[in-house]
Amino acid sequence: MIQVSAFLPELWLVGTAMLVLVVDLFRGPAAGKGPLQWLAALGTLGALVSLSCLNGTCLFSACTVSEPVQSFAGFLKTDSLALFFKMVILLATLLTLLMAVRYFKTHNTYTAEFLAILLFSAAGASALTSAQEIITLYISLETLTISSYLLASFMKKDKGSNEAGMKYLLLGAFSSALLLLGFSYLYGLTGTTVIADVAKSLASQPVSPLLVLSVILIIAGLAFKISLAPFHMWTPDVYEGAPTPVTAFLSVASKTAGFAAFVRLFWVGLSAPSVLPVWMGLFAVLSAMSIVLGNLEALPQRNIKRMMAYSSIAQAGYISTGFLAGGKLGLTAVLFYTFVYLFANLGAFLAIVIVSGKTGSDQIEDYAGMWKRSPLIGVALLVCLLSLAGVPPFAGFSGKWYLFGAAVHMGYTWLALVGMVFSVVSLYYYLQVVRQALVSDAKDPSPIEMNLLEKGVLLICVIFTVTLGFWPRPIMDVAQAAATSLFN
Repeated sequence: MIQVSAFLPELWLVGTAMLVLVVDLFRGPAAGKGPLQWLAALGTLGALVSLSCLNGTCLFSACTVSEPVQSFAGFLKTDSLALFFKMVILLATLLTLLMAVRYFKTHNTYTAEFLAILLFSAAGASALTSAQEIITLYISLETLTISSYLLASFMKKDKGSNEAGMKYLLLGAFSSALLLLGFSYLYGLTGTTVIADVAKSLASQPVSPLLVLSVILIIAGLAFKISLAPFHMWTPDVYEGAPTPVTAFLSVASKTAGFAAFVRLFWVGLSAPSVLPVWMGLFAVLSAMSIVLGNLEALPQRNIKRMMAYSSIAQAGYISTGFLAGGKLGLTAVLFYTFVYLFANLGAFLAIVIVSGKTGSDQIEDYAGMWKRSPLIGVALLVCLLSLAGVPPFAGFSGKWYLFGAAVHMGYTWLALVGMVFSVVSLYYYLQVVRQALVSDAKDPSPIEMNLLEKGVLLICVIFTVTLGFWPRPIMDVAQAAATSLFN
């Protein structure tokens, strides 16, 4: 029996994408873009609300799903962990759609196709969080990434967008091939594609060179998706060249889906005691490399989107410290920080979209005097960037406190120290933007106008980022309940 509730959010997203295309088909050429954008946003909001309707679970309560909802012979299972990841992905999609309203006003593009591809990408990311089987996980991941290739290169007349899409496609295809090869070796060793059964099979096997090779290939394939060094080479060029709303979406939704895949595969499928040392040591090195390289390479950047790209690489390293710690403590920290990162990062990117639409530039020097031109943008940049740096009392500080605390608890004190030291280093490049916005004199003193929607979204991002710094307990309870469901 197929339980539709197990994939109800994905149905909402796919159905909305198809509806957007159908409505656009019958619209006149002179029709505005606004109705399609609101239709896509309402569909995403419907998918978000459908999470609350699942088994009567309240979206922001600390309760868990009493019985995980399964479908397709258990290949898709929506438990509390999947619900939390879906919530982050859908919120990121909704904020991206609202962010794209201004972008479409300043860029002539195919609105309906853009919206549909974005929704298909979100559907793939959402389905991935529920995948309990390797093939299902791989198909969901490719739905996300192939749609992302199209989004990155969507501005066909823009050289930077074309370059971004081509680099993303070539390197993404190579990483997908590595991932599929690793999965094939894992299937050959275990005789199953069900993740839980993989763990049972490996528990009775000794570690072999083929298993080590399989683990390395899987890590390499998935590390590309979340921009872990040294598999991050695509990130700066794609972030700079892709449309800014797409960059914002990739920085949160794609990263969240990638970590969901890591959690399912490694803390369920590859959790046998004999296998743990194989991937934990390698993952610790990748995490440290991401923190060090991401922050150091961000220092000389003068383009704010490239700076945010290297920041994203460093953030993946921070989140990886919690993932590496594992258990309820580490996974709770990962979930909480992912939620915090959502609002801080997208708040910063919305400010970038607004400023870029006014100035036509992504150079950090063009943010001079932003406080006088738009006080709200100045405040948003201050709050969101300092939160990403982990400065108290903002939410990023609470998130890193939990991440590094979990790492220390599990014996990764050296990794936590690396994270703390380079969080201080990151202050340099974040404060470069803040200094321009709050201290430097504006070259163009004309005010930057924002509509009510943009002001509302910026305020939401600022309020969440500040409030969760002082009062993290509500979201921590939800994250803890979601983490507990994996180990039950």
